[in-house]
Amino acid sequence: MKFEYFLDELESIRKVDAIGERAHELIFPEISKFRKEALLKNPEPRLSAVAAIFFPKNGETNFLLIERQTYEGVHSGQIGFPGGKKELFDITLEATARRETEEEVGIGADEPTLIRTLSEVYIPPSGFLVQPYLFTLDYEPKLMLDPREVQSALIMPVERLMDDAVLENGSVPTGRGAAVRTSYFHHEGKKIWGATAMMLAELKLLLNQIKT
Repeated sequence: MKFEYFLDELESIRKVDAIGERAHELIFPEISKFRKEALLKNPEPRLSAVAAIFFPKNGETNFLLIERQTYEGVHSGQIGFPGGKKELFDITLEATARRETEEEVGIGADEPTLIRTLSEVYIPPSGFLVQPYLFTLDYEPKLMLDPREVQSALIMPVERLMDDAVLENGSVPTGRGAAVRTSYFHHEGKKIWGATAMMLAELKLLLNQIKT
């Protein structure tokens, strides 16, 4: 998808109704049901936010994902969007997404332009309720990764996300020495699953609904 076209369609992207539940149930029916049931049992989830940032590279629209460092935790080594938990000094969850992005990959908190939100996704193992935000930059960012939190960065073209072949089923490691069978998106040899895959599923369905 050409970046010029993406920019031209921003207003259409903003107007599409929230379709998270439909997207989640369409691609991850069992996981979606499990997460919704788990959230009902946790009336005070931990709040967090992530940023999906779109930018041009060679004229095409791309977005940024990160591979988290390996550590003793449920999200060890997983692929996701930059982001993290809301701190007391964060005025809003959008501020959280911006701050965490700057800390993790070096994109200034005031640089991205907000497009819209996606649907919240609950993560039962960590108790986080994650609010995804969509942003745009009009240039390819020069990344400065925080080595304490980020192992590597992945740049995914929107065209790859829209390719149905990017979604597969198979075994993925959970970060606890075990594995689960699930649907996942694959890119650059990495498996993108769980909450991030649900966000990508909604993003893909959303982009499919804008004018072609």
